[in-house]
Amino acid sequence: MQDNFKYDWSGKSILIVEDTITSNLYFKVALKNSGALLLWAENGLEAITILDDNKVDLVLMDLDMPVMNGYEATARIKEVLPDLPVIIQTAYVLSGEEHLAYEAGCDAFLSKPLRLDSLIDKIQEFLFLGES
Repeated sequence: MQDNFKYDWSGKSILIVEDTITSNLYFKVALKNSGALLLWAENGLEAITILDDNKVDLVLMDLDMPVMNGYEATARIKEVLPDLPVIIQTAYVLSGEEHLAYEAGCDAFLSKPLRLDSLIDKIQEFLFLGES
């Protein structure tokens, strides 16, 4: 892969649920050489609609979004797709937010600003969980 991207996620799909342009650009640049199919949603409701029509291997979910926030979207996703990994990534890190995110059903919680190596390693961990 180009740019020394250390993993090959060809054949995998990642849904990025993020309402800010800056964060969308960050993910686009950070994951462009991963080989993964990247899908985009601007809010939780749009994410649920995309999941109805697409096979997705992992969700990167922001918390603070219009229409439907990340807590509600994660809880609704987990009701239908309990094994789909949801990684919360947010700048919204007030006391207790991480606990609420896990209570909603997320599998991991990363705070912004994201460290690229931590993000990529966490995605790798969940994309291939249980595979040898």
